Amino acid sequence: MKPLSLAALGLAVALLAPAAGAFGQAATETPAAPMPVTDPQEFADMAASSNMFEIQSSELALETSENEEVIAFAEQMVADHTAAGENMMAAAQEDGVTPADAMNEQHQAQYDELAAADAAAFDQAYIQAQVTAHEEAIALFEGFSTEGEESALRDFATETLPTLQMHLEHIQAMSGM
Repeated sequence: MKPLSLAALGLAVALLAPAAGAFGQAATETPAAPMPVTDPQEFADMAASSNMFEIQSSELALETSENEEVIAFAEQMVADHTAAGENMMAAAQEDGVTPADAMNEQHQAQYDELAAADAAAFDQAYIQAQVTAHEEAIALFEGFSTEGEESALRDFATETLPTLQMHLEHIQAMSGM
């Protein structure tokens, strides 16, 4: 091989090696998308737990926060998610499904962690918890509204999705406070 060709080959390998590593890294670090929930009972249980977390953590924010924007958001969450819970119960009853009546372990642990946050860190912890909760809820509702069994709960998921997306946009805008 000519010295110039060898140098060009060496340069090409040097330039492409980090890119190849990044491609491999991205493939191993990106988690697989969760399988959509298609069973009405499973959806109802997960949605009920999420809804309870968002209401109870927002009630905690109303007791703890002194930030007017956080308080206003928490009031909206309690009102919107209480209404969503009532709508979900009606849809579940129509489908012959009984949603969970308590938060699952994950949501209970998130609530306990938030309740233990000191006053100075509470607002940011609440905002982050709401971002995470809404991202998870949107994924759940999107999956069920497209892949779930045809049912009143599926209609509920489809109808509720825009409100969840609006909540997420609102809380993400607040995360820069």
